[in-house]
Amino acid sequence: MNLIRPAVAACALGAMLTLAPFGHPAHAQAAADTTAAKPLATGLTETGSAEGQVVEAVRSGDILTLKVRFKPIVPGKTEMVYSQITQNDYEDSFYVIAGNKKHLLLKDSNDKPLTNPKLVLKTSKDAPIAGAWQGKFPAPPKDITEVSLTIPGVETFDAIKITDR
Repeated sequence: MNLIRPAVAACALGAMLTLAPFGHPAHAQAAADTTAAKPLATGLTETGSAEGQVVEAVRSGDILTLKVRFKPIVPGKTEMVYSQITQNDYEDSFYVIAGNKKHLLLKDSNDKPLTNPKLVLKTSKDAPIAGAWQGKFPAPPKDITEVSLTIPGVETFDAIKITDR
């Protein structure tokens, strides 16, 4: 009798899986979640193999956090957006324009910018994203509701609406 129960349970599980609606597997749902919300701003990478999509711009206290996901456009490509952040890159290539002021990335206690130290994108036919980027900046005053973001190797992201938390 004990040998029959696992077989019955396996058949029942198989029947449930067979009857489950198509198009709702967990990985397909996760893929849909990454692309469901309309991006706040978009910009192509230098080679055009991916589209950067600003998915979050949150002002919390005195910090503005920006998140970018890269959607593959051309499958099978690897793109080095940037390989390191030099002092010149930090000053000239990573910033937010808020109103008429330029805000550089915040740095940690070791003087390292609060962002990805390098950014490599890998596009594939089945992946919903090719890579992601995040940066923390000084938050602009509350009366500033939009910013523009510049990072190397990607078109400038303009008119990014800020959410306050």
